[in-house]
Amino acid sequence: MKHAPIALPDPATARIERLERQLVRERKARLAAEVIAEDGLRALYESKRYLALLQRITERANKADTLVEALSFTLGEICAELGWDFGNAYLVRSMQEAVPCNCWHVANPEHLMPFVEASRELSFARGVGLPGRVLAEPRPWWIEDVRTDTNFQRHDVAIDCRVVAGCAFPVMAGSEVVAIYEFFSRKGIEAEPAVVETIAQIGIQLGRVAEREQAREALMRDALHDPLTTLPNRVLLHERASSAFSRLPRNAKGLAVLVIDLDGFKAVNDKLGHHAGDCLLVATAARLRDAIDECVGGESVVRGPTETPAGTRNGIARPQATLARTGGDEFVVLMENLRDDRLPQTVAAQLHAELDLPFSVGRDEVTIGASIGIAHSNPHYRDYDEVQRDADLAMYQAKASGRGKTVTFNHALGTAVRMRMALERDLREAIRDNQFVLHYQAIIDLASGGIEGFEALVRWNHPWRGLVPPGDFIPTAEATGLIMFIGDWVLREACRAIARLHAQLGGTRQDNSGRLDNRGTPGADLPFVAVNIAPQQFLLPDFVPYLRGVIMETGVPPSCLKLEVTEGVAVLDAERTRRVLENCREIGIRVGLDDFGTGYSSLSYLHSLPFDSIKIDRAFVAALDKPKSRKIVRTILDLAGNLDLTVVAEGIETADQQAALTAMGCGMGQGFLLSVPLIEAEAFDLVHASGPVTTDRPPSS
Repeated sequence: MKHAPIALPDPATARIERLERQLVRERKARLAAEVIAEDGLRALYESKRYLALLQRITERANKADTLVEALSFTLGEICAELGWDFGNAYLVRSMQEAVPCNCWHVANPEHLMPFVEASRELSFARGVGLPGRVLAEPRPWWIEDVRTDTNFQRHDVAIDCRVVAGCAFPVMAGSEVVAIYEFFSRKGIEAEPAVVETIAQIGIQLGRVAEREQAREALMRDALHDPLTTLPNRVLLHERASSAFSRLPRNAKGLAVLVIDLDGFKAVNDKLGHHAGDCLLVATAARLRDAIDECVGGESVVRGPTETPAGTRNGIARPQATLARTGGDEFVVLMENLRDDRLPQTVAAQLHAELDLPFSVGRDEVTIGASIGIAHSNPHYRDYDEVQRDADLAMYQAKASGRGKTVTFNHALGTAVRMRMALERDLREAIRDNQFVLHYQAIIDLASGGIEGFEALVRWNHPWRGLVPPGDFIPTAEATGLIMFIGDWVLREACRAIARLHAQLGGTRQDNSGRLDNRGTPGADLPFVAVNIAPQQFLLPDFVPYLRGVIMETGVPPSCLKLEVTEGVAVLDAERTRRVLENCREIGIRVGLDDFGTGYSSLSYLHSLPFDSIKIDRAFVAALDKPKSRKIVRTILDLAGNLDLTVVAEGIETADQQAALTAMGCGMGQGFLLSVPLIEAEAFDLVHASGPVTTDRPPSS
């Protein structure tokens, strides 16, 4: 069987078919390339869009003062660029709750406002709803269909508004979520990687705004709050108080200031140390806050520096109290919207009750108190500073009245305190300008009439008041601590003066080391000088070395210096007083007990403390015509004789008084009958006129 011959393709036809197949392949490749190019251009375009979006938001965020301001701009930009219908933001409280901050953007309010209003009113706990999921797990979250999401609280209103999909993103400040922003659309929202990456970068920029705002708030808080107790400081108190004063009604009532100064805090601080003192201040601040809250009904919560004043209840402004620490151990309570003028007194009583309870500081239990001054606003005050000033004055008066007192300012108090403050100011000027002078009153041997020595009495040579007696300024000097400066000047000047008298007399000398010269007993036949020493001076830690320095400087023999102290030094620290007296005796200085019989328990001090002499108070001398007083003086003289103490009677003003004291055996006396206080030259002339003097011998050591 023969087969038909196979027809071979025409070469031209084969070539054409080959070219056609090649053309098809090239067309497909070209189309694919065009698709790739188009996708690349689209991706490039999208990339540029997102980059431009990020750049706009970054530039605006860098200029924003607050996170809310930056979020507001960001929501609008993202919605406009990505075509999303609604954007909303929440701030985060303590990583536990997302709360609305009235920061949102909507493209079509007409159709979406019910959903917008629902979103503005809701807060979300961790894990609850779309914001709660972001808070629980900080990353982008998406809802493809709100109708099927079981953890979507706005389900019904979203369906009514035809909302389909949503997404939410965290704003991070370090590792902390500080805000959450969410978006919704009436169309689907795909989680495109480029979109997710862009919004993540936007979140980083917003986080920087949050960090900047937190740093600024921290600086503001540090500038306006006490770092130890976290209470408002003086600056914030003044800002808040000035604002409250400006809002007062026409009668200027409704504001009060309580100034609280702790009693006994310095002693605790000195005894237990500064750390214990700080712990005590923190505990005190907590107690004060609790006491105020109890009285004011919990309205003493401290506002921030930008918060509004106290609100109203039933149309009536509620009382409010702000507690501040204004320095060391001083606190201030600002009370606003007062309708009952008695409320500050009630608060003060509650504060005293709280502070009367013991405090536990480490292993120690301590008790303190408080002196409280109160001032109420009235039409006479021009600004808050004047109210604060008068509350301070009232507090100083409470302090002077004793521990645990409350004083409310009034006009009479203001006049008295201002006079006292003016006196203190003048005293400081007197110390600076050296306005003090010494007068010397002779101390006479009542039997022979010879001058034994002099008492140095300070006078204030005031520029326009003339000579001011010590009774008019010494109490203020002691209360303010200025007595330390005055007492130092008096001691040095008195020693220099008596040394000058010794030089004039050419009497027996002694070198500064206490060694005798070749003329006999040191200080023999030379008058002494008696100087009153305040308790604050006597109890200085280096008092005895200080005395040695004064003796070296002035050249006075130690036996010719006599210090007179009151029983106050023994009351403060009896054991230390004993040691100081013994040290004084060792170097030859004599110490006398002044105003004997007027103190706390003079007999016990005479028994336990090594005094050299006692001075009978002028009150007993003035009453010598009364049998009872005469018996007291006789008893004092008998007691002094038994204890080998010399006696000086002060305030002798009549010949009968002198005769009675001499008859009873009193050794020495001083008073206007014998000699008035005189300036140095006139006083020392009495020695020259009276001839040689005799002195009692210095005490044996």
